[in-house]
Amino acid sequence: MPATAYKSSPTRLVRLLRRSRDTWKQRAADKQAALKKLRITVRDLAASRDHWRTVARQKTQELAALRDQPPSSQPPILLGEA
Repeated sequence: MPATAYKSSPTRLVRLLRRSRDTWKQRAADKQAALKKLRITVRDLAASRDHWRTVARQKTQELAALRDQPPSSQPPILLGEA
């Protein structure tokens, strides 16, 4: 488009267009930083969930193994004595 199509001076147009571009770039960078932060949070939470899921499965297996043992091999549990 020829420069005569705009009523504003070219210096003003350049300033406005640069500010618009810089604002757009800053918004895009902020969004990327927020996405990166959220991805890291999701990664950490998934790792924690997997860890605790593994611990729960191990404890469930230990409990099942204890329940499968004959009662004579288990020491008696006395309640109320410390």
